[in-house]
Amino acid sequence: MMDGCSRLSALFRVIVPIMLPGIAATFIFAFVQCWNELIMAVLFIDEESVKTIPVAMNAFIKKYDIEWGAMSAATVLSVIPTMLLFAFCQKYLVEGLTQGAVKG
Repeated sequence: MMDGCSRLSALFRVIVPIMLPGIAATFIFAFVQCWNELIMAVLFIDEESVKTIPVAMNAFIKKYDIEWGAMSAATVLSVIPTMLLFAFCQKYLVEGLTQGAVKG
């Protein structure tokens, strides 16, 4: 390899720093998608102890009524982890989304 770097050293010094914003952006989108998954969770989860937040929020919807107060509170609480993740990873998300959009 060039400049005395091994293949592994070149991977971690050149390739990974270039790929990091894209990996971070993909991770954020995948996390949000998994966090909000409802259909598969409703189909496969039948125990109360392992219900996810969207499945638990689905329980507030009754046949003839919706418990709006509890649903609103649960919505606010379920959005907090996604907001924290975005706040900490915002730099990488913006870099990952704009990385291929700018001509150099």
